[in-house]
Amino acid sequence: MAPQPILLSPSAVAKHGIKIRANESAFRENSATIVMPSKEAAFLNPVQEFNRDLSTIAIITWSKILDCEKRQRFDARMKARSKRSKTSEPDAKRLKTDQDEAPREYQPYKFKALEALSATGLRSIRYAKEIPLLGSVLANDLSATAVQALRRNLALNFPPDRPLEEWAPLQAHEEKEETPAQEEEKHDVHAMDAEEPPSMKIHPECKVHVNQGDAITLMYNHRDLPLRFDMVDLDPYGTASPFLDAAVQSVIDGGLLCVTCTDLAVLAGHNYPEKCWSLYGGVSIKAEYSHEAALRLVLHAIASAAGKYGRYIQPMLSLSIDFYLRVFVRVWSRPETVKQNASKTGLVYTCSKCSAFHVQPMGRGTASTNAKTGHAMWKFGSASGPPTDTHCAECGGSFHVGGPMWFGPLHDKTFCNELLATLDSGMHSVHTEPRIRGMVTTARDELDVPFYFHPAKVAGLFHCASPSMSDVLSNGLLNAGFRVSRSHCIPGSVKTDATRADVYDLYRTWIRTHPVNPERLKEGSSAKGLLSRVDDDGMPMTRRDYDLATEHPETNKVIQGAQTESKAVRYQMNPQANWGPGTAAKGHRKRVHRSLAPEEIARRTQEWREKKNEDTA
Repeated sequence: MAPQPILLSPSAVAKHGIKIRANESAFRENSATIVMPSKEAAFLNPVQEFNRDLSTIAIITWSKILDCEKRQRFDARMKARSKRSKTSEPDAKRLKTDQDEAPREYQPYKFKALEALSATGLRSIRYAKEIPLLGSVLANDLSATAVQALRRNLALNFPPDRPLEEWAPLQAHEEKEETPAQEEEKHDVHAMDAEEPPSMKIHPECKVHVNQGDAITLMYNHRDLPLRFDMVDLDPYGTASPFLDAAVQSVIDGGLLCVTCTDLAVLAGHNYPEKCWSLYGGVSIKAEYSHEAALRLVLHAIASAAGKYGRYIQPMLSLSIDFYLRVFVRVWSRPETVKQNASKTGLVYTCSKCSAFHVQPMGRGTASTNAKTGHAMWKFGSASGPPTDTHCAECGGSFHVGGPMWFGPLHDKTFCNELLATLDSGMHSVHTEPRIRGMVTTARDELDVPFYFHPAKVAGLFHCASPSMSDVLSNGLLNAGFRVSRSHCIPGSVKTDATRADVYDLYRTWIRTHPVNPERLKEGSSAKGLLSRVDDDGMPMTRRDYDLATEHPETNKVIQGAQTESKAVRYQMNPQANWGPGTAAKGHRKRVHRSLAPEEIARRTQEWREKKNEDTA
C-alpha cells in the first residue's frame, strides 16, 4: 500500500522554525515540506510518491555509475601520464609540464540537473536533500504563480538561518489533538503570521536554483557542450513529446533522461491512433499488451529525436506504472550505433480478434567480429517481409497495423541490480521501497522479447475455463523448452519466447480435457476460428502436445518472482477506498461541450456510440 502524505498544521511546523500563514497547511513527503493553501485542499495522490521515490533511487544509482566511469577515465589518464614521464627524456620543458600536470586525487563528480517542469518544486527539493552527488538542480517553470510557490517552498526547506545539514524530520504524531494551551499557542502563531508574511530568503548554499521560462527554449539554450546538463527530468501533465527534441540535445554523453507520460488514453488506447501518430510518430494497438506497446512507442519517439543528431539511447529502466509511464534512458553520441535504430524498430501486425501479433522490422543489422581487432562490425540492409498473410492463421481475423515502435531492450539488468543494491545499502530510505523492490526485480527478470499475454484473456478468447498458471502456463511452456517470466505491466501477465501460435496450442491441449460448450462457439467469434481445426473425435488439433501434469522445477520461481524476496511488492494495490482520478466538477462536461464546434460534438458522439456497441458485442 502506498503511504499517505503527512499533513502538518502551522503550529506543528512552527516548532521547527518554519512559518506559514494562518490559512495554510503543509504536507511532508520524505525529506521535503510543501505548503498547500489549506488542509482540505492538500490532496496528494499516494501513487505519485512512488514516481518520486523511484526517480530519486534511480538517479542516485546512475550518479554512482557516472562517477565510477569518470574515476576510471581519471585513473587511466594518470597512469598514462606517469608512464609517459618515465619513458621520456627529462628536459626543462618536460619537467615544467609534469609539474603543472602533477597527479592529484580524484574528486567525486557532482552532477548538474534540470527539472524542466518543476511546479511547486517538490521533486527538486527532494533531489537536493536526498541525492549525495547532486551538485545543483535548475528548477524551471513557465508559470509565475508556480515559480512564486517554488521560491516559497525553497525558503521553507532551506532557511538562511540554519545549516543545510540540520533538519529534524517532522512526524505524523505531531498532528495529535491539542490541549487548550496548545490551541491558544496555535492562534498566536496564526496572528503573528497574519501580520508578518513569512520570509522568502533562501540559504545561499541551496542546491536548487530557480528559473522562470519556457522549458523548450531553456533546453535549446543549453545545447552547447559546456552548458549541457548531466540529468534532465521531464514530468509534464500529459505527453512529454513536445520536449523530447530539446531534451536529447541538452544532456551530456552518458547523461540520464527521465521521462514521464500520463496520456495512456493515447498511448495504450485505440480510440486516438491519429493523435498517437502526431505525438509519438507511431500508432497504438488494441490488445491486452497495449501498456508494453505504449512503452515501446515512447522509447521510439526518444530514439528518433536523438538519432537526428547522431545520438542514441540506452534504456536503463522502462516502467508502466498505474496511470502513467516512466522511462530512464542514457543518451550517447555515436553515429555508428545510431544506424542500429532501424533494426531495433518495427511495425506490429495485431489480429483484431485474437491479438496474435507479428513484428516487421524496419531494417536488418548483422554483427560480425573483426579477426584482427576483435571489435564488432555491423552490416546493415533492408528487412524482408511481410511477416504474415492478410488474415490471421489462428482465427481468421484481419490485422491492424501498429507502430513503428522500439523493439530493443526495455531494461538494463546491470542497472536494475545496482538500483536494488542502492536500496540494500540502507542509506537511502523511501516510503515505497517494497514496491520499488518488487517492480524493479520483476522488470529485471523480464524476458527480452516483445509483449506479454494475460492467461485469463486468452481463456476468454477460447470461451474455456481458465487454467491455473502453475499447471498449464508455467509447467506446460517450461516443459516444452520455452522460457517464461512475468511482466511488470499488469498483474497476472506472462512473457515467453513461445509464439502466440504455441500459446494457443497449449490452450487447445487444455481444452481436450476441459471441453468448451459448443453453444458458445458462435459464427464469426474468435473461439470459433481458434477451434475450427478438430480431429476425428472432435477434439482440437494441435501442432504440439504439452505436458500439463509434470511440475517443472522453475514453476514456483516464475509464479512468485519478486514476492519470494523479503519486503517486495510486485504490483500496486488500491491504497484506499475509491482510489483513482477525481471526478470533474458539476456542469464541467456541459460547459466543455458548449464550447465545441457542432462537427466535433458529432464526431465524439459517434465514437461513444461505436465504443458502446463494441462493449455490448
